[in-house]
Amino acid sequence: MAETMTEIAKTTPSVPAEALRPEGLPIHAGGVGAAMESWKLACSMGKAYAQQPEGMVPKNYAGNPASCTVACSMAIRMGADPLFVMQNLYVVSGNPAWSGKSCKALIDNSGIYAGRSRYELTGAEGTDSRSCRLVATDRLTGERVEGPTVSIKMAKDSGWWTKNGSYWPRIPEMMLRYRAAAYFARAECPEVLMGATVDMDGDEG
Repeated sequence: MAETMTEIAKTTPSVPAEALRPEGLPIHAGGVGAAMESWKLACSMGKAYAQQPEGMVPKNYAGNPASCTVACSMAIRMGADPLFVMQNLYVVSGNPAWSGKSCKALIDNSGIYAGRSRYELTGAEGTDSRSCRLVATDRLTGERVEGPTVSIKMAKDSGWWTKNGSYWPRIPEMMLRYRAAAYFARAECPEVLMGATVDMDGDEG
């Protein structure tokens, strides 16, 4: 008999405070044994999530135990809600990729930075000079941390603007923010991505 979500919830361990890094990201102690237990739990949870009725999980996860298992494994490692992960993580052939719009949430909830990160915008809206970068304050040192700058000119020169199905011409202000947050995560705190890449072209805003 398939395990129910209630049964899975009862057996899902919480992440103890001593198992957190100073910046709030989980670490993995216990070596291979602990990793195997974590993987077994992810497989069990993934099977349960894949069997949920239509509308309970995102369409690309419904009836897909493999993708659900990858998402649950990521959620366990992060100490995050599996549904949050499924809503923001794409899994293609077993390879996970975060949506660009999820990066700011990952950054702000990492505990690495004091308060919330913020966008700095320059240049006139609607022009090629319009640019954006994400900035934050290091929680431990108080240092200002600046992410790479992204501009409309960069989007056009790099081919993002003219790519088939691109959202850049339709929602340029949102796409600037998504790309700036993704670049910040990749450059300044790649650990929040937990080894996954970022799909920066599939966001709808």
